[in-house]
Amino acid sequence: MNVLALCSGIGGLELGLAAAVPGSRVVCHVEREATAAAVLVARMADGSIPQAVIWDDIKSFDGRPWRGRVHIVSGGIPCQPFSIAGKRRGEADDRNLWPDALRIVGEIAPAWCFFENVPGMANRSVDWYYYRAVRPRLQAMGYRVTEGLFTAQEVGAPHRRERLFILAVSERARWSASGERRD
Repeated sequence: MNVLALCSGIGGLELGLAAAVPGSRVVCHVEREATAAAVLVARMADGSIPQAVIWDDIKSFDGRPWRGRVHIVSGGIPCQPFSIAGKRRGEADDRNLWPDALRIVGEIAPAWCFFENVPGMANRSVDWYYYRAVRPRLQAMGYRVTEGLFTAQEVGAPHRRERLFILAVSERARWSASGERRD
């Protein structure tokens, strides 16, 4: 199963996906931060992650050539617009990349989407942005969507660090266990 990783950072979310979905493989990272991209390149060079394309800007990324080639779109979309540590400007924040992430999901139409963000994205502090803008848009694109708040402690880490995880599964097409479309 091919994964396209949006705002992939150093690939942590995708390492988790590889553990949860054996046989999944990142075929493209979209990451604009040079330091994170350098870590991805180093990991590819030492063989700890598979070779993949790295695109440097989510705003200019065109998902259409990847349609039919990608089964999962994942991403840790930047949290600054929604974090309680910030100004919580939500969609008014220039760093809000959710419109681009959702555009790319629409262009690719993957079987699954798996995203991570801060809990603030789903509460009153940013006008319920997740429930008002992200979830309905995924549903309008034909995805069944579920979400949950989980802490790092729940998987054995020594700190609480709560995160919102979003899973969207396509309702438009039937998919085999290997991720192939069966229309």
